[in-house]
Amino acid sequence: MGAGASAPNAFDKLPDPVDEATAMNLLGKCFDRADWETITGGTGAVAKQTFITVVTVRNHAPSLRAWLEFWRIDELLEMLESLDVMSPTDLSLLEEKEITKIGLKTVQQKHWGKAIAHSKYLEAIAFDKPPVPLHLWLESWRLHRLKKGLFDLGCDVKEDIIDLTESDANTLNMKLLEARRWKQATTQLMKLLRAFNFNDNSRNSAPSLETWLLSLKLEELTDPLTMLGAYELADLGDLDDRELASLGLNKLQRKHWDMGMLQVLKAKKEAELDGKNDDATFRGWLESWRLLRLAPIMEEMGAYVQQDLLDLEPNEYSLLKMRPLEAKRFEGAMIALEEEFQQWA
Repeated sequence: MGAGASAPNAFDKLPDPVDEATAMNLLGKCFDRADWETITGGTGAVAKQTFITVVTVRNHAPSLRAWLEFWRIDELLEMLESLDVMSPTDLSLLEEKEITKIGLKTVQQKHWGKAIAHSKYLEAIAFDKPPVPLHLWLESWRLHRLKKGLFDLGCDVKEDIIDLTESDANTLNMKLLEARRWKQATTQLMKLLRAFNFNDNSRNSAPSLETWLLSLKLEELTDPLTMLGAYELADLGDLDDRELASLGLNKLQRKHWDMGMLQVLKAKKEAELDGKNDDATFRGWLESWRLLRLAPIMEEMGAYVQQDLLDLEPNEYSLLKMRPLEAKRFEGAMIALEEEFQQWA
């Protein structure tokens, strides 16, 4: 964008309404006449808040495809993804020979120039988080079992979920605790969308290594990491520089890897939150409290990790059909689990 866009309080200082000369000066190379004609209706001016909203929405595209559509070059999506591009700011890391290989036509070159200018602007304001894909969002809420049902309903990105009706959601046949997490997850999602935040980097739970790699377009590292002994996300924190170099990451892959390391650190922390500090797995936690017999019942209720049990009300513990001594141990386990998660929160 123009130099004015990144200046402190630049949008607050705009006149109301905003005229074309002011918009061009603010947006610079990112000024798009087609969009301008659309939002002004040919009047030559637009309400200040409408103009700010249009710019904000463009800065917060829900996917790479949506961002390319803004600049009318979405036909390049497949080519760009083959070059490991996954977010707008990745474009600036492409080599000149790679851009030449794309073979831009005359009009595409003009749109590309605007897109590159916007990409650099997003990088300048440190807005370079990639959109969170649906499969990663589902797994972070331990709702991955619902993925096929959501795809069958036509949900390709997590933002599609807000269009589901209650009857649509009922077709997903959620278990008791899944339904509670779904309610929490969709409530948070709505808040994020209202804030134009499609790139939220927080997680309700750290994802699996497989999902983490897929979300960062690094799935080809699955076998090399397995050979290094990395089986879970938390294991990546143990890689040293020599082992990381052995993966042979290119510039874009290394950028994506570094961006994803926040989830690795979260996973290492989460691995300690098991109520006993001895085994991070759900099965290990149940064994440590001698509650393994309850595993099938818990799974039927939708509990896949220890944290899921925190959604149970004390008066619902009877649903687990525990024996007397199991009930006593379960109560102790829940107290320990609550204390650990409260300290971490």
